[in-house]
Amino acid sequence: MLREGQILCLCFVSVLLSPQASRAGSRFDLPEGPGRELVYGHCQTCHDLQSVVDSAGIRKGAWAAVLDNMNDFGLRISEEQHSRILNYLGTYLGPQPPAETTGTASVADGGEAVDGAAVYADTCISCHQEDGKGKPGEFPPFAGNGDLFLNPTFPAAVALYGIEGKIEVDGKAFDNVMPPFDFLSDAEIAAVVGYIRSNWGNEKLRPADLEDPAADDVAALRTKEMSSEDIYALRSSLRQ
Repeated sequence: MLREGQILCLCFVSVLLSPQASRAGSRFDLPEGPGRELVYGHCQTCHDLQSVVDSAGIRKGAWAAVLDNMNDFGLRISEEQHSRILNYLGTYLGPQPPAETTGTASVADGGEAVDGAAVYADTCISCHQEDGKGKPGEFPPFAGNGDLFLNPTFPAAVALYGIEGKIEVDGKAFDNVMPPFDFLSDAEIAAVVGYIRSNWGNEKLRPADLEDPAADDVAALRTKEMSSEDIYALRSSLRQ
């Protein structure tokens, strides 16, 4: 286990020196627990989670220092998200993590509706923004983006498998990496696709016969094992 001072250095180095490593889509399985989706959604957007995984066992105060310093590198999260991430890191990657449990059903597994707005706030908003307009040159907008409606499941495929490299949307170029969000449940991905398609005026772009994906549709997508190149090829074929 690394000492607490080392985690600060490792996190800074991973942000400053490893952009290409993050583009490789490295995936590390984190322990189940409330807030895990926020760690995936916000931390691995800029770098992989190797330093986080290697440093399991440090105290909550050390994790707090990591989060505070990450603000200098562009981390933008609300106070509530900060609290949830810190509680997760301090609990499940702290000195005395709880024993793993099995057989716990998610809210979606229980048959209850998933709030797409909540999923967006937890996993998408830091890059694509509250207004859906993205960040110039980095993250493309959702607002007014016709690619959302290329077919029923295209945006779900992007969410599952991620995409990296240069892309043009409405004549504007963007170049960054979107990591896979396959840690989200099938129902959560379906819900966030529906949310994105129904906000910021996007409902006016929806073809009359296009339906949002169901959780079963997302589950079917998981079997395809698509690469970033596959996503680009699918986009190109659907735009013809």
